[in-house]
Amino acid sequence: MFEWVYNAGSAWAPLDHYTQNAVETLWNRNSATWIQSSPTFSGHPVFIDTSRMILICGGYTYTIARRYNRR
Repeated sequence: MFEWVYNAGSAWAPLDHYTQNAVETLWNRNSATWIQSSPTFSGHPVFIDTSRMILICGGYTYTIARRYNRR
């Protein structure tokens, strides 16, 4: 199983389940789009670009990563 995380300062924070699924779908298509309501970001829309491995919300850009989760 894989987990999507974003760089939150000095730590990597996991994305919520809904956003994780959306990003994984984009990853499989090597695509980018807006996600209209991300619980991780208080329901605000976020832009995900899996080819550039970034997430944009509220004018801020975050690096994202896909990592193996041993759960």
